Amino acid sequence: MNAPGVPELKSHYRSGKDDLAADFFRPCLRLATLYRRAVGYFSTSALLSWTDALSRVAMDGELVVHMVASPELSPSDAAALRDLDAPERVAQYQAIIVERILDEIIALLGDPTDSGRLAHVFTWLVANDRLQIKFAFAEHVALPGIFHEKIGVFDFPNGSQAAFTGSANETRSGHSRNYESIDVYRSWVQGEEERVATKAEQFDDAWNNKAAGLDVLTPSTAVLSRLRERAPRQKTPLAEEKPEQEPAADKRWLHQDEAVAAFLEGATGILEMATGTGKTRTALKILSSLIASKSIDGAIVAMDGTDLLDQWADELEQWNLAGGPRWLIYRHYERYHELGEFALDPHHALIVISRGQLRKLIDRLSGAAKARMMIIHDEVHGLGTPSLVDALRGRHEAFPYRAGLSATPDRAYDQDGNAFIGTELGPVLYQFPLEKAISRGVLSEFDYLPLSYDLTPGDRDRLQAIYSKKAARLADGNPMSDEEIWTDIAKVYKTAEMKPAIFEDYLKANPSVLDRCILFVETKEYGARILEMLHHHTHLYRTYYAEDDRDHLVAFARGEIDCLITCHRISQGIDIRSLNTVVLFASARAKLETIQRIGRCLRIDPLRPNKRALVVDFVRPASPTDTIPNADQERCAWLTALSAVRKGDEHGA
Repeated sequence: MNAPGVPELKSHYRSGKDDLAADFFRPCLRLATLYRRAVGYFSTSALLSWTDALSRVAMDGELVVHMVASPELSPSDAAALRDLDAPERVAQYQAIIVERILDEIIALLGDPTDSGRLAHVFTWLVANDRLQIKFAFAEHVALPGIFHEKIGVFDFPNGSQAAFTGSANETRSGHSRNYESIDVYRSWVQGEEERVATKAEQFDDAWNNKAAGLDVLTPSTAVLSRLRERAPRQKTPLAEEKPEQEPAADKRWLHQDEAVAAFLEGATGILEMATGTGKTRTALKILSSLIASKSIDGAIVAMDGTDLLDQWADELEQWNLAGGPRWLIYRHYERYHELGEFALDPHHALIVISRGQLRKLIDRLSGAAKARMMIIHDEVHGLGTPSLVDALRGRHEAFPYRAGLSATPDRAYDQDGNAFIGTELGPVLYQFPLEKAISRGVLSEFDYLPLSYDLTPGDRDRLQAIYSKKAARLADGNPMSDEEIWTDIAKVYKTAEMKPAIFEDYLKANPSVLDRCILFVETKEYGARILEMLHHHTHLYRTYYAEDDRDHLVAFARGEIDCLITCHRISQGIDIRSLNTVVLFASARAKLETIQRIGRCLRIDPLRPNKRALVVDFVRPASPTDTIPNADQERCAWLTALSAVRKGDEHGA
């Protein structure tokens, strides 16, 4: 007989015979007042997927969740912990890992996708003390693995308890897609009381950091404060779990389906889509289609830049958990070294890899494996660099599905590189340019502010030095190439001495321009001059150069600092939707770099549906001796026309 005030529960549940979500977890979550859960291990995406199952927690009732989880350790994190001898240093590094997970969730708050929605739910739960989470690190042996205990205890209002052990997680996959089983013990059933008490005691020992061989960390006050500051003030209810019902498609994003159809028809080629229009999501849709049709057994995703590689790997993890194929995902770049594992068994696996390591991987794969595989190049213009042309020529033809993604796939002044990309990957299959993206409401409208500057005597001396160098090299029989000359001359204009003072004059009347602003400079040395000027207007700024910690970018994404000064690193692949303004102290004549940079601030901000961005530029007036418009004037004319595009214009046809 069942006790009053508790759900009807069996002693055992197993996938196939039972629906773990409908038959066990959901009834318990609806009636319980406290849920104690120990489960390993969690990446950021897995933690959000777990949150997705707690729909009732974010909506009604007073259920409180206490959770102990093991953070997912990268190979480098695991190695670092093994190498640290002093207990205090181990504790410090563990705290860094814990903060990283929560900071990654905070950084997702501006994302309009499911990840952003779940981040809102998670932060609301934590900020309102409905979810209290601690992180466990195993220390029971010399070289421990992860904390992998899986127990749970539900406390009901009448004092009854139900405990369970088993393989299931409260993720959608744990509920329905995976084949799982759990054993249940009920305090109201004679003979099961002791087992319930034992499981409750085991959890409480872990929660209070009293379990032998286990170190349990509470997140720091600092990271919890950041989380509470960014958390929504109102509840963010999750929809009831009805996987069979898909939300109505947003017509703004139909271009993604158009791009998918174009690729599936062509199989090899380039998708030319403006920054911020969802190239990654489009690629994931293509992968989903090819996997569903059993056309591929594996995939390679290649690009350059740690930030972009990290972003892709995280997107793939989230996709994989939230309805993806449940394939293994490997990484091979910077601190990750998983090329060998993928090459050994690429069946039902994906790898995110830096392009510089791609030849090594391709050469280790069998012909049969490549014949059942897709390769994706993000920011595909990077594939055409001379070193990669030499290393990868002819190595893509073994892959039946080859996709290049970029807002601007053409490499300026590099016919050989462009020809190589076309030969290896195929032609442009689909185009969705900035004009069309703005007119369809996929990107925000923007204002364009060109500030006039001219060359100083010092700038002209630097130009003269270039021509002197050109003459000297010619006399020595080692003439400068046209590209060398153009590069040196362009650098003078990009670092013109007058620009900082002109911008400071503008700032005096418009100080708010620094709020959520990225300033692009040509060199770190030039950036130092900008820093001196910014110091008079705000202290909330950071640099983001090659040697700078990624925490500067994370702090900017969280809104902890006003502005960021950077060179090239942030030009592509970074999604900070709250960004208002970009300032182009430096921009190349070719459109590629400018498109990447202005694209940073044109992304729609779901928290500000009426967002209007600002692009500040520096334009040198025409000289009487100019026979054609200079690079600044060409860019000014283009950006002026682009800023005139409005939502609903004919570009969206």
